Amino acid sequence: MKDPLTQRMVFLTGLLVLAGVAGALLSPHFLQGSTVGYLLQYVPVLGVLGMAQTLVMLSGGPGIDLSVGATMSLVGLAIAAMFGAGVPLLLACAVGLVIGGLLGAVNAVLVCVLKVPSLMGTLATFFAYSGLALALTGGAPIGGIPDWFAGLAQGRFLGIPVHMWVVFVPLAVVLHVMLSRTRIGSHIYAAGNDERAAFLSGVKVWRLRFGLYCLSGVIAGLAAIMTLSWFQAARPDAGEGMELLSVTVAVLGGAHIFGGIGRISGTVLAVLIVTTLQVALQLANISQAWQLAAIGVLLIGSVMADNAVGDRLRAAARRAAS
Repeated sequence: MKDPLTQRMVFLTGLLVLAGVAGALLSPHFLQGSTVGYLLQYVPVLGVLGMAQTLVMLSGGPGIDLSVGATMSLVGLAIAAMFGAGVPLLLACAVGLVIGGLLGAVNAVLVCVLKVPSLMGTLATFFAYSGLALALTGGAPIGGIPDWFAGLAQGRFLGIPVHMWVVFVPLAVVLHVMLSRTRIGSHIYAAGNDERAAFLSGVKVWRLRFGLYCLSGVIAGLAAIMTLSWFQAARPDAGEGMELLSVTVAVLGGAHIFGGIGRISGTVLAVLIVTTLQVALQLANISQAWQLAAIGVLLIGSVMADNAVGDRLRAAARRAAS
């Protein structure tokens, strides 16, 4: 019998093909060559946020980070403000990544030190960061980003957006290797599967989760940089809705909501599925309400499949133990 996680990957690949077929049936424009570049334009921002969400979920707890979208918005505004004050843009971007890590550290303190449930703790920071972004700008975007910086998200190499090549793909590869080939990766899975057993085996569980929340903030900072390049302006609402979409992508990709199960490759396939579905519905002139409904149905189905895979993996672990 095939490994359930391998079956999950086959299932996701089938869903991606079905989404493509549905797109072709819904709109004749979907099969045009320009559609690929248009579709991939949306993948990196949601994709990196989905990876961040996957890491937090994998470590257990249960863990979730509902502040990723608000962190992205706030970091983007900070970078634009620093550039407006005379800081070189690349240096401002580097500082922005540090700010993202610090915002993630706030989540880490709430969840890992003060023991606030991650749902409540990151929901609180979501409201705090979103409110701060609106209060500091009055809801207005901050412009003035130079044209050369637009090349990151608006440029093309071999017909594919540059930020796919230089941000999304490298990050996916690094995180995949980290989870599958390093001690840190094995510790993340161990903490997600059985926190007490991981602790007794020497894993510093709270320190591990603390670091992953900080890393989630840094990755949200990467998303902010790509968004800044795309819009050539920092918007206080740039990350609106991204927190729930990132959860959708992580869960659809196979990350178990209670930790210990999931792959970055599944997250990559999931973001391609969600983006393909969104673009197909947009090209068919289907309203935003129905687009959200379709993603909701997809999420319900993925959670049901996720529970089934989780039950099978745990049953296999019990049989192996006995």
